[in-house]
Amino acid sequence: MGEEYNAQESKAPFNMAIATLMSLRQTLDHIRNIEGRIDYPAEERQRIKIELVKRFYVDSAPLIMDDKIIKEYSYVLELTPIMFICVDTKTQKQNRRIKYSPELNKKLDIALLDLQVELQKKKYYMPPREDMGRAGMKMG
Repeated sequence: MGEEYNAQESKAPFNMAIATLMSLRQTLDHIRNIEGRIDYPAEERQRIKIELVKRFYVDSAPLIMDDKIIKEYSYVLELTPIMFICVDTKTQKQNRRIKYSPELNKKLDIALLDLQVELQKKKYYMPPREDMGRAGMKMG
């Protein structure tokens, strides 16, 4: 019984890189889906996208494993929706509101694109040709 336990201990129960890639794919799918939700205000879609891009950055860092590159994109964690103060002319009450920003959206898209390129440089997105069949079986 002790030998059986040791045999299981030497093998990883699952490939963390594949699990992480599947999570990253889900995050990208969520981003695509939220951008397509025209029933949500643009400001809300952007607010959600910011959080999903942050999640993509954090989740991709263990695969990138390069401190220089990880630090280069750490600005993603500082991104926030553009806020403005709206004043009710009758009551003079101030409310903070989110404003959609095309520039911020572009910054988010560039960060996503660049992070995906970094992952590809590490050969995570497209495995070597001989591994294509095995990777497809694991992902499915």
